[in-house]
Amino acid sequence: MNSKLKDIVEKCRKIKGFEIICAIVIAVVAICVYFSVNAMTGKTKTTNTTQTQKQEGLVGEVQSILSSIDGVGECEVLITYKYGSEDISVGSLNSTDNIQGVVVVAKGGQDVYTRIKITNALCTLLKIEAGNIQIFEMK
Repeated sequence: MNSKLKDIVEKCRKIKGFEIICAIVIAVVAICVYFSVNAMTGKTKTTNTTQTQKQEGLVGEVQSILSSIDGVGECEVLITYKYGSEDISVGSLNSTDNIQGVVVVAKGGQDVYTRIKITNALCTLLKIEAGNIQIFEMK
């Protein structure tokens, strides 16, 4: 077995430019490994981003809309849903069905007119009554 390996090595050494060919093959393999690892890492980041977007769901959309209203500024939104006899705080649902209530914490939450804008927007977007909405000032 050893002699066969030595014969193969000797035949390869007789090939003109063998060292250069070996170096090129090693470089190509290294580049392929680098890009495949990089691609897997990139896919993981994309998956995490997608999961974050899914988790936000309706809450993310509502936050985006509210924060773009004049006077609201940065805001946080929590939507609770009613399922059976229990209230569940879930941000990943995209449904306006069974919404129990909404809490908004906004930079502009101290202003009465801003509160009215937020309340009107939530009533329209989520099809809920104003009594199910609470708005607080962000610290």
